[in-house]
Amino acid sequence: MRNIKFLCLLMLISSFLSGCSTSILIPPLPGPTMIPSSIGTLYNAYAISTDERGFQTIIEDEMLETKIQHAILNEKGLEILDISTYAYNGHVYVIGKYDEKEDFQRIRQIVKNTKEANSLTTYLFAEKEEEQCSASDDYLLQMSVKTALLNDDSVWGANVAVKSVQCNIILLGRVGDFNEAVAAKQITARVNGVKSVKTFIRSSRQNKYLRQNKRIAAVMN
Repeated sequence: MRNIKFLCLLMLISSFLSGCSTSILIPPLPGPTMIPSSIGTLYNAYAISTDERGFQTIIEDEMLETKIQHAILNEKGLEILDISTYAYNGHVYVIGKYDEKEDFQRIRQIVKNTKEANSLTTYLFAEKEEEQCSASDDYLLQMSVKTALLNDDSVWGANVAVKSVQCNIILLGRVGDFNEAVAAKQITARVNGVKSVKTFIRSSRQNKYLRQNKRIAAVMN
């Protein structure tokens, strides 16, 4: 049923875009999309329509990701190996590898200096001299996991960002409910070559609960 809805939506968007002379700016999805560039716009439109966040929040998160990523890349003397930045509802996640311990602390400080960031979670692996999992292995594994998520009806794979670091998979995103978050982790764990799975996926109910607690804490203070 979801596949049918997906195809119908693609046809609708395709006919709409082909009939318009003006360009429509749709922000890229957080994290690797693993979708050929020829259908990237249609895929992004579909993913945005199913995202648990509102459109305005998606735009703000994308701008925050870009700002932090730019700051990290332009920090003088910082050894950047494989760093990806994700933002969901203002919560920033920095995922990847670092060379020196000082670099790890500098990356955290860059994010903390960004006023728009509500919180920071870092999940960074130390660089190894002898890597058993190469960059190409990470890329292929990332593609395999993303494909598995997109092909399973128990989870909206378009809402889940996938990052592979040393063949360890990190999942991020916002989904409809807790069962969907659990399903995403289980699907990923079954993919051949995955060493471990770390998930930062949250459900809509979790987001609502966290926002309520944050408001209560603000009133109490």
